[in-house]
Amino acid sequence: MPTNLPYDESALLERISEGDEQAFTVFFGNYYARVQTFVTRFISDADQAEDAIQEAFVRVWLNRDQLLGIENIAAWVRTITSRICINILRNELTRNRHTAEHALQPKSQPDTPVEKTYASEIRNLVAIAVNNMPEARRRIYLMSREEGMKPAEIADALSLSVNTVRNVQVAALKEIRAYLSSKGHLVSLFFLMEILFDLF
Repeated sequence: MPTNLPYDESALLERISEGDEQAFTVFFGNYYARVQTFVTRFISDADQAEDAIQEAFVRVWLNRDQLLGIENIAAWVRTITSRICINILRNELTRNRHTAEHALQPKSQPDTPVEKTYASEIRNLVAIAVNNMPEARRRIYLMSREEGMKPAEIADALSLSVNTVRNVQVAALKEIRAYLSSKGHLVSLFFLMEILFDLF
């Protein structure tokens, strides 16, 4: 059955809820591209991204009995997919935590000379990245990181919305990560979010 033809989504979801695999194939074809676009915003590894996409559709199928009660199916699929991406990022964080902690967090045991050099290099690169930021972004970053202010406090101080502050913080993190990456240091964006900011 072609998957690129117009269709009645309500009728299609009803058929899927009843276990119609052909209807699910049509659904898969119509939603694959947007799920792929969403996943690849967060996961760069092609194999991991494809695994996430497939798992998202598996979960849709396994939860097909819920479909008729969902008002916004696209948002529901996006929520499922985002949770899968978060789990993958958390797993990546766990694998990389030991190395990252040596660079960005204080330790109870003394650093070796090599570790001290690496940590110092990371801190210097972060400082350069911050200095290169646009003034407004740099100000919000420093208010959060150095002054310990929460997003709501920053928003109040600068007469901005909390969402705007959070978006700027995420942009700052991406800029720092991109700069570190350009210098040969791959640090998880999710880890930077956890270490440098309390976004919630």
